[in-house]
Amino acid sequence: MKTPFKLLASAGAAALLLASPGLQAESTYGYQSTGSGAVSATARVNISVTVPKLILLRVGADNTSEDTVPLAVAPTEIPGGVTAALASGNSQASGWDGTAPTMAVTTLAAARTLTATAWTNATGAGLTGAVTTPFAAGSGLTAADVVVTSDGDLAHPGANTGAFGAGTVPSPFTTTTIPRNTVRTATWTYSLSAAGLAAAAAGTHSQTVTYTASAL
Repeated sequence: MKTPFKLLASAGAAALLLASPGLQAESTYGYQSTGSGAVSATARVNISVTVPKLILLRVGADNTSEDTVPLAVAPTEIPGGVTAALASGNSQASGWDGTAPTMAVTTLAAARTLTATAWTNATGAGLTGAVTTPFAAGSGLTAADVVVTSDGDLAHPGANTGAFGAGTVPSPFTTTTIPRNTVRTATWTYSLSAAGLAAAAAGTHSQTVTYTASAL
């Protein structure tokens, strides 16, 4: 049998539990003085669920540094002369007819592709890009000369790296929507435009692109 002290302690604990702001419930009653007919009472409970916001983005390999997309360029032929792949060397016979050669990206498509994947549990998320280190002025190349095609359900934010624009998400510029709780993946293939190939200076040139997945 419980002692009076234990009963008082139990009653006090119950009172504190009911007085806790997070555990209070609504209290109503139904009453019928005649003792006949149906009566009812209701009590409402508000359930509050807090979920942290998470957004994930991966472009390329699973590493801590950016991937490099190699874009090797070579002339398709020497017009009027050599039509095979050119060999390194000096003073080789060419048969050139005096017209400008056509340049092309010679890197296989598989070597210049990256896999991009994104996921979020937030509403209104989007993917944008920015050129954070541009081509040097003397390269003859601009961000618009780097064209990108997408194969999958995560479109590259723009047909080329010069189409990124600026701003927040949602942005008035090129933004790829990331739907909530759905993994989106695509293969992005990089190349150079015909204008870029025609204007590029000899040498090695690079630019850095930063992709950002964000949700307000």
